[in-house]
Amino acid sequence: MKQEEISTFSRKIAASNASGLIEVLYDIYFTYENEALMALEKADWNEYLNSLRKASQVIEHLKNTLDFKYDIAKELYPLYNFAEVSLSKAIYSRDKQYILNAREVMRPLQEAFVEVAKVDKSKPLMENTQQVTAGLTYGRNNLTESLGAEEPRRGFWI
Repeated sequence: MKQEEISTFSRKIAASNASGLIEVLYDIYFTYENEALMALEKADWNEYLNSLRKASQVIEHLKNTLDFKYDIAKELYPLYNFAEVSLSKAIYSRDKQYILNAREVMRPLQEAFVEVAKVDKSKPLMENTQQVTAGLTYGRNNLTESLGAEEPRRGFWI
């Protein structure tokens, strides 16, 4: 993952509520999945392995955040498990189909969480985060972002 993508995801995470955070995790998953598919086409086995491992870590994180006091968690767990096993098979077989099998499960889940995030009006998980303003100035080929003054006491508060 490129540094620019990491920065974008970091800013999204800082501004997200719980539903938005899950949405960002799905975006991260699909970024790694796409990197794995591109690496497979180029036969770049180190990148392929690294991308699939990171995608699996995202799924593992999604599994670990399930709250089993809700019935939906009992339905999501086997889906996440299937996707994770599919990625493991893709690592060892170098077969694109296993990645596509995982995608078939993960894409509808992502779409569902996007819809949930649209209606979730809860507060962001992080408070006192640095303000980012995009689009006030721009260059010929890029959009410039302005960061607000760095707050010494920003982030999570317990």
